[in-house]
Amino acid sequence: MPINAGPEYAKAQEEYFKASTTEEKIAGLKKMITTAPKHKGSEKLLQQLKRSLSDLKKDQIKEKKAGKGKRFAIKKGGAATVVFISVPDSGKSKLFSNLTEMKYEGENNYTTKMRMIPYENVWLQGIDLPAFYANFSESSDAAQIFGLVRTSDVIVIIANDEAELELLERALKKANITFGAVKRQDMNMVTLPVVAVSSDANVGELKESIWQKSGKIRVQTKTKAGVAPKPVVLKKGATIKELAQTIHHDFVRNFKYAKVWGPSAKFRGQSVGFEHKLADKDIVEVFTK
Repeated sequence: MPINAGPEYAKAQEEYFKASTTEEKIAGLKKMITTAPKHKGSEKLLQQLKRSLSDLKKDQIKEKKAGKGKRFAIKKGGAATVVFISVPDSGKSKLFSNLTEMKYEGENNYTTKMRMIPYENVWLQGIDLPAFYANFSESSDAAQIFGLVRTSDVIVIIANDEAELELLERALKKANITFGAVKRQDMNMVTLPVVAVSSDANVGELKESIWQKSGKIRVQTKTKAGVAPKPVVLKKGATIKELAQTIHHDFVRNFKYAKVWGPSAKFRGQSVGFEHKLADKDIVEVFTK
């Protein structure tokens, strides 16, 4: 809620969140722009509302051409997929902009944005979700938003106090999404690793925490030409055989042995077989018959 916002703005915001069609959302945003406070402290809010309105109008045109209601889908990409959730006006989008090294354009309370996050030698797929509020689970977009959460590898919660954290946890619990050390799915229940931070979190430390929670490892392959700069991304606990299968099926069929440099090796260049378990930042050279 912006500073000095009156009851008319609050009502317009509630209408927007409850809207079930693009037309209703456009009407809600127009009311929010009209009733929002007009002072220097609200300039960024008004800019963000106007951008959101412009995006919705573009969606409306696309819908009319397609002859159907708005639906969105984000194809998974990067080494891991990370969703960012918070309550309105939490500072989430500024933190997200810092992580993605993109220009901050105001707090994102109303739309879904995907940006790539650079982390050492890989890219993480970051998804900045619309803000959650008390009755978010009952909104028209809830099913799609929760669907994006369920397919992610890590949830980043931005909460500046216990009340915000509890609201977000309740909303996720209603969607059968719980927190745990590793990602698991059991019928309709999904357990996901979570990183909870405040809006002033250190970017470098947050990236490291996300990667450690992702359940992934990076393995670089080695040949006579040298070490490949782009790593192969595997699940934690992956073996040499799984790495070989990822590279090419011929490496499995003609496998002889492999040499490993890195955290999983007892010594540099250790010769290992198919069952050797790899670790993050290992370097592997596969030898074939």
